[in-house]
Order: sequence, then structure tokens, then C-alpha cells
Amino acid sequence: MSKIKAIKEEKEWDKYWTKKKTASQTVYRAIASFYRKLIIKRALNHFLEKEFKKGAVLLHAGSGAGQVDKDLRKNFDITALDISTEALKLYKINNGPSSKTLKASIFEIPAKENAFEGIYNLGVHEHFTKQENEKIFKEFKRVLKDEGKLVLFWPPKHSLSVNILNSAHFVLNDILKRKIRLHPDEISLIEGKTQVENFLKDSGFKMTKFYFGPKDLFTQCVIVAKKSTTK
Repeated sequence: MSKIKAIKEEKEWDKYWTKKKTASQTVYRAIASFYRKLIIKRALNHFLEKEFKKGAVLLHAGSGAGQVDKDLRKNFDITALDISTEALKLYKINNGPSSKTLKASIFEIPAKENAFEGIYNLGVHEHFTKQENEKIFKEFKRVLKDEGKLVLFWPPKHSLSVNILNSAHFVLNDILKRKIRLHPDEISLIEGKTQVENFLKDSGFKMTKFYFGPKDLFTQCVIVAKKSTTK
């Protein structure tokens, strides 16, 4: 990612995480917070506790405000990475001043090779193009230990949340002419299991689990993949 684009992305996400919002955005943020705390957090706890041993060193790559990390920090050594200063301020508020954070881009993670046993995130990769995601996954592979794992929550094209947000944007922008975006554009929503499996294979990972179901009310595909050690 170029420096100019990185600066633009940082400003966009800082703007997203600041507290001054329109009425519509305030309602959206409240609903999103409820969803993270009461629904997605439970699903994330379930999958991470199944995939990693207690005390595992993990990177939350694109952590946002980190509302989902409160329980996980009791069992894992978590470093939260985000490009947004505003998001990391909220992360410290939500998880305590001693929580570990890194202000950086997921394109250039400031960590040595083989630094982490696992990487996870929620609702990150749909905001990047295929070519950008290829660069991100190359960086993920670099900082993961051999046999390290990815656990990704990545929304599919026709999930419940995507349909609801598309409907909300239609009402706000096409009918009410408000010109409001409730979140940054989602340009790489999942279209199918095979698509993800092939992408991971090309990026140096082997998919070991693909889940779409009621644990998070059919809003995200949960993807577990292991770093391939083949040359």
C-alpha cells in the first residue's frame, strides 16, 4: 500500500471511530456494539478456544475498538493492531491500559518472522481488493509461526447483516437522499467456500474449517486456516 493511500485509510477509519455521528450513524453504532458484545464475541470465544491452547500468542489484526477481546485476554497473550489511533484509544478503554496495542497497517506488521501462533480478525478483509488481500496474507504468513493458524470472520455476499445494511443504505440514500455511509465500503464479500479455499491455497494457507451458521446469526463466514510449510 502506498503512503498516500495508507494516510487516506487511516483518516477514514479515524473518522469512523470518532464519537461525533449523525443520528443514523449513532443508531447503527449502538446496534453494532450490541451485536459485537452479545453475539459475535461468543462465537469468537468459541472458535479461538477450540483452535489455540491457553496462553497462545495471538495478533488481532485490525482490532478496532476491541469489544470482543475482553474475555479472550484472560486466556491468550493478545496484541491488538490497527491503523486507527482513535480505534486503539477505544481499545485501551475497553480492555484496560495494560493491553498491548500496535498502531500499524496490516500490510506492514512491525513484528519479526514467526512471531505469532495465531492471527484473527472480524469484518476486515471485505474492505480490501483481492490484490490487497494477497499482500495482507503474505504478511500474515511472514509473522506466523510454522503451523500457525488464521481465524477470520469474513461476511458473505448474502449474509443477514449485509442484506440489512444494504436495505438501510437504500432507504437513507436512494429514498431519503441523505448521502450517508454507515461503514466503509465492503468490496470483497465472500461468494463461496471454494473461492476462499483457492485464495488461501494461493496465499500459502490450507483451510481446515469453514463455518456459516447460527452461532453468530448467519452474519459471518468463519474461516480457519493453517500456514503451509511447503516451499
